[in-house]
Amino acid sequence: MKDGATPQILGRHNQRVARLRRQIQREEPDVTVVDGLKLVADLAGAGVPIVELFAVGERLEALRAVPALARVLDAGRAYLLDPGTMTHLAPTRQTQGVLAVVAVPAPRIRPGGIVLYLDRLQDPGNVGGVIRCAAAFGAAGVVCSPGCADPFSPRALRASAGQALMLPVQAEVAFAPLAGGFRGAGGEVVGTVEAGGTPLRAWHAHTPLLLVLGNEGQGLSAEVSAGCDRHVTVPLDGAVDSLNVAVTAGVVLASLAGVAGTPILEGQGKRGRPR
Repeated sequence: MKDGATPQILGRHNQRVARLRRQIQREEPDVTVVDGLKLVADLAGAGVPIVELFAVGERLEALRAVPALARVLDAGRAYLLDPGTMTHLAPTRQTQGVLAVVAVPAPRIRPGGIVLYLDRLQDPGNVGGVIRCAAAFGAAGVVCSPGCADPFSPRALRASAGQALMLPVQAEVAFAPLAGGFRGAGGEVVGTVEAGGTPLRAWHAHTPLLLVLGNEGQGLSAEVSAGCDRHVTVPLDGAVDSLNVAVTAGVVLASLAGVAGTPILEGQGKRGRPR
């Protein structure tokens, strides 16, 4: 496609549109779809490769204003959709008229720093929220258990502000081998519980650390709970009996960052690493 040329317009029943629908539904595990002009532009600007673009015509000028997206247009990897088709396809209720197909990274997370393990979280918004907190406070990565909501679904990606494509995130990982790896590296495995654990302020963490967060309704499974070296609890006022799991992640990570700066538990040489 020549610079400035208009992309091809696709109808609702076009094969590429049908494939886009499958990609949105995560039927092709190697790719996923990002929804929203700002998020797509931010990811492209951060160096996340854009495989294909789909947009309504009124967004073309805005896409061309982002050099990385302009290159996708000029390479002939962008297509136009009419507003009705875009609304029908978009995973959000109020689409911004831009969808991007991106590759799903495949990191292999190893013991080091602080890694969060999500035990059967069901809400993609919560998974994305935890990933966003992990990125904000300098965690080394996030690992999702079998049965956890897909961290690369469009909804989780939006909740993570795209961080699932930049922070190391691994899905469908069994707990026991990962926990054993952290212990073998001299680290510990710590689970968060609503009550009965070491109060957060009294916990002296050290790395490598596997921080485990449980299912929204059931908490940690019996197997995972038994596999933790200790449990920690965020003390709450009596009027509130629990926190959202993403909020819990943010509180715990912020507490650790407050002790040691960011990235979490790094730069301790001058003050001594907490043990």
